[in-house]
Amino acid sequence: MVSLGNRRPVSALCLGAMNFGTSTPAETAVAILDRFVDAGGTFIDTSNNYNQWVGHGGESEELLAAWMRSRGNRDGLVIATKCGARTTVPGDPGDAHWEGLSAAAVRKAVRGSLSRLGVERIDLYYAHIDDRSNPLEETVGVFGELAAEGVVDLIGCSNTATWRLDRARQTAAAQGLAQYCVIQQHATYLWPNPPALQGVLRRSTPHFQHAGIEHFDYLAENPDVTLVAYQPLLTGSYARSDRPFSAQRGYAHPTAYVRNEVLRQTAADLGVTTNQVVLAWLMHHSVVPLVGVSSIAQLEEALAAVELELDANLVAQLDKA
Repeated sequence: MVSLGNRRPVSALCLGAMNFGTSTPAETAVAILDRFVDAGGTFIDTSNNYNQWVGHGGESEELLAAWMRSRGNRDGLVIATKCGARTTVPGDPGDAHWEGLSAAAVRKAVRGSLSRLGVERIDLYYAHIDDRSNPLEETVGVFGELAAEGVVDLIGCSNTATWRLDRARQTAAAQGLAQYCVIQQHATYLWPNPPALQGVLRRSTPHFQHAGIEHFDYLAENPDVTLVAYQPLLTGSYARSDRPFSAQRGYAHPTAYVRNEVLRQTAADLGVTTNQVVLAWLMHHSVVPLVGVSSIAQLEEALAAVELELDANLVAQLDKA
């Protein structure tokens, strides 16, 4: 178990439900959810805009609601969802039509998620993107108000640069409101190149942000903030020859190749998979990996990583590669 923001205990792994009810059929999704809970999993992640590029958006929230009702297990779970990137034009999920993070948009979004999830309170509510077209004071204010009203418990942000995270937290503190205590970023064992780490900072709505050295440094100084890592396995690139990591955005550079070789040798020496070493390395550094799986076999591989212990020498070797 780990603790989100030093406040809420959750399982070491977070299960991503993005595709549940769309590209992952309901029957398969339910089997995965059941096995995750049977293995001690408590932390499940979704969003109000999943999977709007193939459906209407919110299907995974609806599936989770039906599953929780059928199992009667709501009280034992920590459900995270997000707002900000749901389209306002059905059929066009492009960011030009995202709902954004104004106070009115956030309050409308949270009502929608509460209804689709069939819950009275959301355990962890994220700002899915950093909406720079809206005043940060307004966004931080409405998230803090939702926490004060008991509509949500913990609040967090996603796809956010370190300086913006810090500014948001300082702004909330100045207003006497709850601060973001979780940040969800793209993070894995390999470091992407500097341009990828910088993201798209000049856009009005930056998204798909990597967690870089600055994030880890900030987290080390602020232990009340937890990093949740999405796409930690690079959508299968560590394991599948048809998805080389070098084809992933930002990973075709010398340091990535060197680290990948050290990773593969470590996995071979331990008799485990590269995926499991990646997950174990992240967990060793107090990161909560968010794993998206489409089969029980993939889930079992991830669950086994929780029991994989990396000794100090191995961690040092992996860190320094």
